[in-house]
Amino acid sequence: MSVTSLEISGDNPINKDSLSHVLEKLSSRAKPNETIALDPKDEPSYLTLLQALHDSTEEVLALPDFEPPTNLERFPREVIHFPGREGEEGNEWGAWGWKCTVKDTWPDSDKLGILSGKTFIVKDNVSVAGVEAMLGTDVFSGWVPTSDATVVSRSLLAGATLLGKGTCENMSMSASSFSASTGPVHNPFAKGWDAAGSSSGCGTLVALGQADLAIGGDQGGSVRLPCSWCGLYGMKPTFGLVPYTGIAPLEPSFDHTGPMTRTCRENALFLKAVAGRDAFDVKLNSGAPNIPFPEDVPDYPSLLEQFRSQGGNLPLKGFKVGLLKEGFDVCQRGGMNDPRIAAKCREAAARWKELGAEVKEVSVPMHILGPTLWVCVARMGCIPILLGGSSGVQGFYINELTKKLDESIKSKRGWDSLPWAPKNMILNGMYLWDKHPELYGKATNQIHLLRAKYTEALSDVDILVMPTTPYLPNKHAAKEADVLEKISKSLGQTLNTCPFNVTGHPALSMPVGMLESLEEPSLKFPVGLQVVGKHLDELTVYKAALAWEDKFNWKEL
Repeated sequence: MSVTSLEISGDNPINKDSLSHVLEKLSSRAKPNETIALDPKDEPSYLTLLQALHDSTEEVLALPDFEPPTNLERFPREVIHFPGREGEEGNEWGAWGWKCTVKDTWPDSDKLGILSGKTFIVKDNVSVAGVEAMLGTDVFSGWVPTSDATVVSRSLLAGATLLGKGTCENMSMSASSFSASTGPVHNPFAKGWDAAGSSSGCGTLVALGQADLAIGGDQGGSVRLPCSWCGLYGMKPTFGLVPYTGIAPLEPSFDHTGPMTRTCRENALFLKAVAGRDAFDVKLNSGAPNIPFPEDVPDYPSLLEQFRSQGGNLPLKGFKVGLLKEGFDVCQRGGMNDPRIAAKCREAAARWKELGAEVKEVSVPMHILGPTLWVCVARMGCIPILLGGSSGVQGFYINELTKKLDESIKSKRGWDSLPWAPKNMILNGMYLWDKHPELYGKATNQIHLLRAKYTEALSDVDILVMPTTPYLPNKHAAKEADVLEKISKSLGQTLNTCPFNVTGHPALSMPVGMLESLEEPSLKFPVGLQVVGKHLDELTVYKAALAWEDKFNWKEL
């Protein structure tokens, strides 16, 4: 380790108390009755080094921030407004964050983009320059990004019109849709019922037809879960295929973003528009080096049309579908899990036989361990993000958000403003780092093995399928409900989704039928089937889903 300079400025504020404060923080982490200290004769030297460090960092802190450029002249922000809390006029379903209108004012009339004529929204953890981002929380307020996330700029360049932001569950940490500070988000099939999270607003708005397309965030299933309960197609792409640049992170090793749409073809179209590496994205430096450039991304819509035209009556002849045994088994467990979900998904998968595919059961016993590995990484990985640290990888950092979080969550008011899910995450993460600092690494090493097990299973079949989530939507928890009651509303919801966040396999939730609610038999809700493919083989996943969609109407099954 080298030191850049030992020169100390005349107004350097670092003194002996500053050094003592650092030592006190180290002592707070020491074993009981032990104190971390320096040899008194060495203290002046370490103080000089700390003062020199301060002067060096001041030079960096004084620099203007470097961000992905946003062309506000070509893509002006118009009609920016907050439509109000849940239930107010214009936000009756609680699904809107901020509204706006952003579109290309310099379109090339001779070459329309592939999303021309489409409208889209983004989850409210996605940066849109000039439009406030709330992250579903009131822990802080007034964060207005100054650059667009890559998924936003690519969508606009492709010709789509941005209509605003869908409500995000509080800090993106709830799989239920009643944690946002602006109020609950309602399921599009019944008010008062869960739309799933954390991309809850996106799911409801697209299902209601208030936007054509949405970009959601998926750290443990947060694209696929709302799509399952709202009757949509939701793709969590291969890790890194869609840049996460400009989106509030939770844990960089499994942060994903992806399209939420009403049809399979629209999903493939949207993925084509936003996919491909960008220079700012953290994923290129942390496990996803093979991501193609945008111009090299497969033309999913054209390839699917070709597939359609050549398929005939048996478009999936020679295709192998693997029913993941352990993924179906989770529906047989206690709690809210519903065995009818497994049966409905088996019926849906069996319909692929009518299209020429072979359908057989496969087993990956380690799938059962996947959620526990995810919990270890999620709980520990969120701590440096939420408490003002960094992820330790080269990517684009949203520095204003980092400062907001650091100033807010460490305060009593900020802590008191956090709902149950983020508080639980922080308490869990702090405990694990304090008691088991090796756990993050051990879980990560096991994830490599889990990834290999899925990849091995996929060497024998084209796709793996299982229920997206093991039960139907439930009613929102009451405001006065206790913490355990609120958390129990999403207990086990991500058992089949979160394993593929840590392994990075592409996973699509597709609607395959309807079932009556066990709580209220007069209501019916969609059932989602999850289709998992090989890394960077979204096309095969889409082919299976499209062939099924062309033949069967899920709303009638």
